[in-house]
Amino acid sequence: MGNKTLMESFPNLYRIVRKKGVIIANVLNRVPLNISFRRSLVGANRAAWLELVSKVAHVSLTERNDEFRWNLNKNGTYSVQSFYSILVQDGVLPRNSIVWKRKVPLKIKIFLWYLRSGVILTKDILAKRKWKGDTKCCFYNATETIQHLFFDCHVARYIWNTTFIAFRIEPPSNIANLFGSWLKDFPKELKCQILIGAAAICWAVWLWRNDVVFNRRPFNSFAQVVYRGTYWIRCWARLCKEEERRNLKIGCRHLEGVVLQLFSNFGWRRSYRIC
Repeated sequence: MGNKTLMESFPNLYRIVRKKGVIIANVLNRVPLNISFRRSLVGANRAAWLELVSKVAHVSLTERNDEFRWNLNKNGTYSVQSFYSILVQDGVLPRNSIVWKRKVPLKIKIFLWYLRSGVILTKDILAKRKWKGDTKCCFYNATETIQHLFFDCHVARYIWNTTFIAFRIEPPSNIANLFGSWLKDFPKELKCQILIGAAAICWAVWLWRNDVVFNRRPFNSFAQVVYRGTYWIRCWARLCKEEERRNLKIGCRHLEGVVLQLFSNFGWRRSYRIC
């Protein structure tokens, strides 16, 4: 009824009803209503039952198929914008967070929010939820945690160190540092570009990790992760202002050039990685 199921509106009645999976049409097709309970309805339960009956007494069912309606849009159809708006309005997502102000796709904002909140489903967090799989990192023989995967693993360290060589930007040491003092140290006009670059690095590592774990994709080279990151930066740059877009593209070309130079100097073998 309204925006809630009968189970949510009348939880005490739902707990004592005999047939919990019965459909509404079967209940309303008889008078009295085709429903029974495991105990007598007295006190609060009787009052709840009378309220329920009053709400369904005038319901008229038709032969039309049921359909889903998204009440956050006037036309009843789902949209990402309506979902995002209600999350912000209800305070689920903070309005003033630097993550939500950036010109990146919504799923990347949510990814960064999960990352900042420490709830990305790395293997150690899955294990806390009774997952029985191997908790070792797919790139290195250590327990996969957020700290390890995005900062301490040799794949992450290679990318962050390559970024340091290219731009002389000291890598962040952990999530709190990334979204805190590390990001605050940059000039205001550069923070957006820096955060987009950092987000692309984390997103590229996460996607490669998922490819290796779930798709059994072989990990061949650190350069693949870097190029995947620059690909996403170029995609997200389209959402930025012209000057920021130009700077991001220049930065991508420079980072890719540094990677090519490193591999030409040290070879294509992982044993020569910089960590």
